[in-house]
Amino acid sequence: MDRSSILRWVVIFAAIVLIWKVVLPKFTGSSDKGQVLPQEVYVNAPGFAPDIVDPGASLEKPDDGEICTIKSDRFEATFASRGAGLMHLRLQGAQYMGPDGPFDLSTTPDIERWRSLRTLFRGPNADDQVQYDRFPWKLEPRSANEADQQSCTFSYDDGTVRIVKAITPSVRPFELDVTTTVTNLATTPKKHRFSIGAYAFRRNHEIKGSLGRVSPFQTELSCAAGSEVVRKSKDDFKAGSITVAGADRYAAVTSHYFAQAIMPEPGDGAIAETPTCEILAEEWLAAGQAHDADDAAAVYHAKLVYPTQELASQASVTYRQSAFFGPKERDVLANAGGGHSKLGDLINLGFFSPVAKFLVGVLVFFHDKITFGNWGIAIILMTICLRILLFPLTFKSIKVTIGMRRLKPEVDALNEKFKDDPQAKNLAMMELWKKNGVNPFGGCLPQLVQMPVWFAMYTTLQTAVEMYHTRFLWFTDLSAPDKFYILPFLLGVFMIIQQRIVPQQGMDPVQQKMMMYMMPAVFTVMMLFLPAALGVYMLTNSILGITQQLVVERIAPSSKGPTSPTKPTSIAKQANGKPGKGSQI
Repeated sequence: MDRSSILRWVVIFAAIVLIWKVVLPKFTGSSDKGQVLPQEVYVNAPGFAPDIVDPGASLEKPDDGEICTIKSDRFEATFASRGAGLMHLRLQGAQYMGPDGPFDLSTTPDIERWRSLRTLFRGPNADDQVQYDRFPWKLEPRSANEADQQSCTFSYDDGTVRIVKAITPSVRPFELDVTTTVTNLATTPKKHRFSIGAYAFRRNHEIKGSLGRVSPFQTELSCAAGSEVVRKSKDDFKAGSITVAGADRYAAVTSHYFAQAIMPEPGDGAIAETPTCEILAEEWLAAGQAHDADDAAAVYHAKLVYPTQELASQASVTYRQSAFFGPKERDVLANAGGGHSKLGDLINLGFFSPVAKFLVGVLVFFHDKITFGNWGIAIILMTICLRILLFPLTFKSIKVTIGMRRLKPEVDALNEKFKDDPQAKNLAMMELWKKNGVNPFGGCLPQLVQMPVWFAMYTTLQTAVEMYHTRFLWFTDLSAPDKFYILPFLLGVFMIIQQRIVPQQGMDPVQQKMMMYMMPAVFTVMMLFLPAALGVYMLTNSILGITQQLVVERIAPSSKGPTSPTKPTSIAKQANGKPGKGSQI
């Protein structure tokens, strides 16, 4: 491809982007319109002071009432009687320790209506059992029972209904069991609709990526019903919330490394239907603030909404859920909720997820069985195995490159001879390649076959919580960029070496020089922002590529000597209307 062709394609691409971003919105309407949602309306019990939250003003925080704490070896959770919701969930262990202390999974500790595990009991035509949306809960004292020492139990009783909400740590890591019992104390049947949710608050600058790296705080909402998993990002909620019926697995708010998921469990037999999953990313903007401003925010809601229940006088119903609040460690997710919820689906590995899951399995095997807990060496070993596995395809590509290089003098001669006749030059080159058994496009297919592996590896290493705060060599965190910039520099140097050993064929010297330095420069800049784990893979892959190239060049069988540069001219003559002697097409 000559320089004029490259310039032409660049112009075409720029024109497409301009039409897409500027011209089409003039006719179809901009996709950046603000979100329109119905206003939330709550009925508050007398004496209950609601949060006063305004995006453009400071928070006015009422008293949280009584505080209850649950501690385990993996987390410490704090609940308040105000709302009976989660204030803080701090992860335990050195891996999740930050500069300000343990990582807190709660992003809304001061706002009662956005606290995870908050429960509501009213809905359309189901509001006579409980008079209020928000009311004062009472923290029940812990009994002498050892199991009760790590539980938080809240209650509410107004003479017509009694609600008891118990939160206890599960035997499984990062899980809480939530049990809510509603008893009708009235003399007539009453209706209610139970819901429980998880929430997260993120500003735009937190979820923005940079030069190939997706922000680890980019947030996704998901519902799982049977084998179906519905995943939505912030921009999917312009028209309001999205519901998925029959959500028998989970409703979740997730980022790259962490998740809040609520999993329904069977009740006491009175609940015949599964809940509905309801998700929403609610824009939270100050007056006049653009929704794409860096400081603009969104509140992410994921709720399980149960069918309306009618209770006879003195009847009760119990709702049970398991709540997973923690890092997306694969072995933990596999057993979460007893295994039936299949929380492994919370790890979104993208389009090539089957390949990515295989690579994860290989990586975990090396980590557990070969390297004795060293993730960096596990990445290197996996990269070596991938190179060996894909070597037949790589070998074919390298042979094509060697064949093209051997014909370079003849190609240069044809370029000079037919520099003013592109059609004749192309025909002559095709004849040259055919006579020497070289297919310049033969190296493309192997590269395309390897692309799923490359994309899967990119996704795997960029989303693996196993790399979070994990040390290797001089890296203090394999999930973060190299803060000393050594890795990007080394990657750039080795890519230049690789370009020198394997120069791009079919380009003039100016284009070859541009490619030799442009691609390494692009990847070097990208590695300033990408996780070090991905850089370890790319650097190892580059070194192995250079090694393979040098070895293959020594052992590759010699092809026939190239034909003289004058022979293909018969094709060129035929292209100009003058048949060449003995020419074949």
